[in-house]
Amino acid sequence: MDKCLLEKLAKRIKKLRKINGFTQDDLADKANIARSTLGNIETAQNDVTLTKVNNIAKAFNLSLSELFDF
Repeated sequence: MDKCLLEKLAKRIKKLRKINGFTQDDLADKANIARSTLGNIETAQNDVTLTKVNNIAKAFNLSLSELFDF
């Protein structure tokens, strides 16, 4: 994934997590991913799979298009 896109997605996920009052542990549990993986996603350190992005969207009760609304 493009680094600029990763950074936008990272900011969006972190913002939504805070708005929803989730800790990284909370969101990681809801998205069925490791907390360390979520941390790397939120800091745009690693590329992310579509499956993980979809799991995060579902944890927020959003569609993929809504998650990518930035």
